[in-house]
Amino acid sequence: MRTLARAARLLRDVKSWQTFGLHGTAPKINVRELLENAKRVASYAHDKLHLVESLRSRGIIVEEGIGPVEFVDQNTVRVKNGRKWQAQKIIIAVGGHSRIPGIPGAKLALTYEDIWNLETLPARVGIVGAAATGCQLASIFQDFGSEVYLFELSPKILPQEDESVSLALAEAFEKRGMKLKTGASTVGLEKETGGIKLRYSSEGKEENALVDAVFFATGWTGNIETLNAAAAELKTERGYIRVDSSLRTNIQHIFAVGDVNGLSMLVQSARKEGRISAENAVLDRRKTFSHDIVPAGSFTDPEYASVGLTEFQARSEHECVVGIANYRDLLRPVIDDRMEGFCKVIADSRTHRILGAHVIGEYSVEIIQMVAACMEGKMTVDQVAELDLAYPTFTEAVSMAAQKIVRELNLAPFPKMWN
Repeated sequence: MRTLARAARLLRDVKSWQTFGLHGTAPKINVRELLENAKRVASYAHDKLHLVESLRSRGIIVEEGIGPVEFVDQNTVRVKNGRKWQAQKIIIAVGGHSRIPGIPGAKLALTYEDIWNLETLPARVGIVGAAATGCQLASIFQDFGSEVYLFELSPKILPQEDESVSLALAEAFEKRGMKLKTGASTVGLEKETGGIKLRYSSEGKEENALVDAVFFATGWTGNIETLNAAAAELKTERGYIRVDSSLRTNIQHIFAVGDVNGLSMLVQSARKEGRISAENAVLDRRKTFSHDIVPAGSFTDPEYASVGLTEFQARSEHECVVGIANYRDLLRPVIDDRMEGFCKVIADSRTHRILGAHVIGEYSVEIIQMVAACMEGKMTVDQVAELDLAYPTFTEAVSMAAQKIVRELNLAPFPKMWN
């Protein structure tokens, strides 16, 4: 989906051409070529980086295209043709899939995996679920010219994000013409002449929207249905395999990593879990993991990203102070004509430790990496405030937000230069 988001971003940038004195004809979307390019990027790691060949060159046996694998017992797995493998240690890394709500007409809906089968862009799109995946889908379709309805059961979109980011993204979406329906429970889907009727309940009243396609983005669950986890006596909960802090399941020689354990559901977290579980399995270690500092974001328009605690979480656990740097106070966003956005840094007022950061606006996902590195390096907010960052850049927002905190805590005499 990142490749599609890039194409959507290019279309968005066309609208700012005249600001820079550029004139010309806007490009038209070719859906087939758009999806072919996205598939090209998706297959790059497999085809261009020769991962399978690399593994085999190291003496690792790779079995491809064998279908689902299931447990026979705690040390044995097999495939449908009856072939079996036995092992002293087993690592489960089977990923996950979209969760489909059990409502009438659910079969009429699609998930983000079905984007690859589109032949034309739907004129009207209903997206159920406004967390990261739903918001990204909504943003892409909006940039591609579809009329978008975004439905969320919670009172706000991005319910897990910092409230200021949720509110800012909602405002940006509505400004672009997207129709947001928060506090809305999807009741069912019905096929009608001219489209699909999406029925939803809001504030005790049932309403409906007529769309051409409905996408579910209502959560992600582990691929445990075909594992026959019961044969290995593995404990599962809410569609995931339970693990301890060293990624062991209740069966000590079996590990579970990535989406199937439901802990973080991010690629970067799955990679880290894979390394740790491999060390623990092969070297018989008890190395543990932590997902406290995991930068993450979504390539919506505008982008947003976060790391660490939200302001609500921080204030419930710490005495803290918040610094916000608005993009309008930086030169680079003015140069790029992307002045909507901010960087929020949250710090403990006693230890000066950075507890979290939240960014919305251009390059948010890149900016948050820097904050995560500072947090991992245990830098205090006053140390971050003293960093000499390249000028003019969006990343300057981090040091500006830190300087505001330092000034409020009276740690250094930074001048009050901004509103």
